[in-house]
Amino acid sequence: MEMGAKGTAGNTGDGRPHGGAADGVPKSGAAGGSYGRDGVQVLYGVTGRGGGHRPLGPVWSGRTLLVSMAALLGEAALAVVGFVLYAATQEGPAGNTFLSAFALPVALVVGTLPGLVLTVTLVLPTLSLARWAARRGGVRGRPKWWWTAAAAPFTAAVAAVAYGVFFALLTDSAGPPRASLVCWPVLAVAAVPAALLAAVAARGTGARRTVRLTLTVAGGGFLAALALGALGAGLFATGLVAEYEPPEPARAALVGSWGDGSGGTLELSANGAATARGRATSADDCAATGSWELHRAHGGGQLQVEAGGCEWYVGGTEEELTLYSFVGDPDKWDRHVLTRQGG
Repeated sequence: MEMGAKGTAGNTGDGRPHGGAADGVPKSGAAGGSYGRDGVQVLYGVTGRGGGHRPLGPVWSGRTLLVSMAALLGEAALAVVGFVLYAATQEGPAGNTFLSAFALPVALVVGTLPGLVLTVTLVLPTLSLARWAARRGGVRGRPKWWWTAAAAPFTAAVAAVAYGVFFALLTDSAGPPRASLVCWPVLAVAAVPAALLAAVAARGTGARRTVRLTLTVAGGGFLAALALGALGAGLFATGLVAEYEPPEPARAALVGSWGDGSGGTLELSANGAATARGRATSADDCAATGSWELHRAHGGGQLQVEAGGCEWYVGGTEEELTLYSFVGDPDKWDRHVLTRQGG
C-alpha cells in the first residue's frame, strides 16, 4: 500500500521523524538538541533511550540545589579543619581544638543560608556557563569536567565583585580591593567540585536518589574532614609537624633596640634600663624611661618583658624575635609589634 510505504505525514514508515536523515544518523533539531534513533529529542546532543547516554537534565532544579549545598558544606568542613591545623603551626591566639570540633556542626547549620546563596549565585551559574561553552565549542554529549573548571574563574570573578558591592552597601564602606582578589580564586576552587556533583544530580530522577546522593556527598565531606583532622593530629603527635611554641630567649638576647617601623622604639639596656619613644609609650600610659625585667606571664606562661610599666610579650621565633603588646581586646589579636632594629 502506498500509504503504508510512506507512513503518516511527518514521519517515516518506522515512526521516526521525517526529514531525510539516514538510518542511525541523528538529525539536528532545535538549538542545542538532536533526534536519537527512536525519535526522542534530547538536549545538548546527548542521545536518549537508544543512544546509551543519560540526558544532562536541568541545571536549575531541587536536586542540583540540594547536592550543591551538601558539597559546599563538605568543603566548608574540610576548610575549617585545615584552617585549625594550619593555625596550630602559626603564632596567634590560643584556640581550643576540641571546642572547635563541637562548634563545627553548629557552624555548618548556620552556614546553610550562605550555602544556598553560593549555590544560586556561583555554583549553578558555573554549570550553566560550562554547558553553554561546550555547546558553542561543538561538544555533543556530556561535557568533560574541565569545561566546568574553565568556567569557574569567570563566574567566580562576577560573584566576587557582586559580593563586594553587596557588603559595601550593607556596611556603608568599601572593603580593600585585595579582599576581592583573594576571594576570587577561593570561590573558583570551591565552585568546581560542587558544580560537578550538581551535574551528576541533574542527570538523576527520583526523590530517593536525590536524598541518597545528598547524604553521600555531605557525609563524604565530613568523613574527609575527620580524616584530615586525624592525619594532622598524628603528624603533631609524632613530631613530623611542629606546633607553634613561643620562643624562650635568654635575657641577653633581648638587649638592644626594638622598633615598630613608625617611629616607636624601645631601648633595653644590659644594666636593666629601659627607654621608650613614640607609640611604644602610648599603650597603658607607659613611662618613657624606667627599668625592665624578663619573667613569665600569668605565673608560668609565655615570656614577658615589663618595661616602664608596660608589658611586652616575647613572640616570633628563636631566629626572628618580636615584642608585642595588645591593643584593646587580646582575643581580637590586634597587636603593636616591635622588631629588632639594626640587625
